[in-house]
Amino acid sequence: MLARILSAALLTAAAALTLAPVAAANPADDPYGWNTYHDKTANFVAPLDPGAFGDRGDKAIVLSPYGTSRVIECKGDGHYVAVSCRQFDDQAREHAITQVMFAPFRPVYVYNPF
Repeated sequence: MLARILSAALLTAAAALTLAPVAAANPADDPYGWNTYHDKTANFVAPLDPGAFGDRGDKAIVLSPYGTSRVIECKGDGHYVAVSCRQFDDQAREHAITQVMFAPFRPVYVYNPF
């Protein structure tokens, strides 16, 4: 009796799991751009660039072998919050740009080569 109940419960659970739809993010359902990467290169400056500590002192510092010569893409709310950033190398491999210095100081991002 217990074996029949357990096997019926197992079959019901297996059928429910195999027939359940898989959740997926649809870009049309993302009006604020939280799941979409956008070009944010203009928001960064390399520490040795001219004006990094002058007229461009309001930009975030990026410590990367490419500086700002390659596109830096970030996803977030599209205005103020950057959830994650990335930059591509010469072989078109994605590398994370991770924030290591937070407010109240000037933001500093570091290129992760791995």
